[in-house]
Amino acid sequence: MRKAAVLFIALGALVLLTFACAPKPQEIPTPIVVTRVVTVEVPKPVTVTPPPSPAEQAYAWLPTSLHGTTRGKAYWYSKENGGMEALTGIPYEKLPCQKCHTLYNKVEGKVGQPRCESCHINKKYAPVQAMVKLPQFPDDGRAQGCLSCHGRQRFEWGATKPRVDAQGKPVLDPVTGAPLTEPVVTDVHRNPPPYGKGIGLTCINCHGIEDTHGDGKVYNSLLESPNTECTTCHPTETLSQTPGHTIHLKNMTCAACHAQTVVTCVGCHLNGVLAGLPEYPHARVTGWKFLVLNKDGKYDLANIMPAVYTTDKGEVKTFVAVAPFFSHSIKYPTTREEKVAMCAACHASDAVKAYNESGTIVLSKWDEKEGKLVFPTKGVIPITKDYQKVLRLAFPYITNIDEVVAAQKEGKPQPELEKLTKWAFGKDTVDQWQMLFAKPVEKLPPQMPKEALEAFFPAK
Repeated sequence: MRKAAVLFIALGALVLLTFACAPKPQEIPTPIVVTRVVTVEVPKPVTVTPPPSPAEQAYAWLPTSLHGTTRGKAYWYSKENGGMEALTGIPYEKLPCQKCHTLYNKVEGKVGQPRCESCHINKKYAPVQAMVKLPQFPDDGRAQGCLSCHGRQRFEWGATKPRVDAQGKPVLDPVTGAPLTEPVVTDVHRNPPPYGKGIGLTCINCHGIEDTHGDGKVYNSLLESPNTECTTCHPTETLSQTPGHTIHLKNMTCAACHAQTVVTCVGCHLNGVLAGLPEYPHARVTGWKFLVLNKDGKYDLANIMPAVYTTDKGEVKTFVAVAPFFSHSIKYPTTREEKVAMCAACHASDAVKAYNESGTIVLSKWDEKEGKLVFPTKGVIPITKDYQKVLRLAFPYITNIDEVVAAQKEGKPQPELEKLTKWAFGKDTVDQWQMLFAKPVEKLPPQMPKEALEAFFPAK
């Protein structure tokens, strides 16, 4: 039995050894058939940069904006552009204008440097490190931050005159008995009734971020940069079909008709500025509306700036600049009489009548007895191609600059300095004219009798 068991075990081991040493069967590969190719894209991580905040955008654009560079002053003054430098021989860099009107990145330590806080933080919120919500303007609704630099607009906004009745007598307050006043310049967007609609708009309601902070580009003047348009709020397709709109909409700007006046500073004496006095004229004139062709070929409202400079030898040099100008004196005529008067400003113009009769338009002349300029011609005054011969002006100059400078050093405010200033007649000829961003009008507005103008607005 034992031999049989041993034999059985030996046979089992032999069988196992045989299977272990036998070759493995070969695997037959399964054929692969490609029916389509699929492209798989693995998404890459994307970094999203948020747009700059209004404050960040303003900070980035301000250095190249007109508020940042204040290039306008230097551009108009330069002799290369026909400016007053040709008469004075004084480079712009030597004028005290740079205390305010200077390059954005070259104003450290100078007065009036154009920075964010120049407009956005007033004395009420000083020091400038104070955290305030921008834009920050005074609580009285007046854009003093803008008006502190924009002098003509300051006059438009705040100048007043005594209110008089139909007989020319002062109107008194029924309670206090004090004489009442009224605005010298009114605007439908700004003033309350009866002078306007009482909307109470201020500068920033019309002038947006590009007007104030720029658009990243460099401009030489507001007149070549993007600016606010009336049609932003008053689309042409919504305008009433009045004769003024149907006849003049394509060849005239809105302000050419709707502005009541420009504010013209007459008799600026550059020597006073050179001596350190604030800029102020002999007179601020209202009642003029100059007309030119703007860069788009449209009849547009314009203004002039007469100035005078006296040389070291006492020689009087005179200068007049002409340019398009927007006046914040917009009127919305509601009555038939107001509509006729708006048309008559051009089509029954005293200035055009004087031009046709004498070939001259006297804007100003010196009254020796009163010791000041008088202005015999008002209303619409077209700047014709021969304007240098047509327009007549007188030029006064300051005779007591040293006295006024001494008063300024004593701390006298500007209104008192202006009262202290003594003026004398200089000359009544213009040594140099300058016209930029405009051309003279090509033809005068046709003149019509009042009856013809009234026919456009039949009485109801």
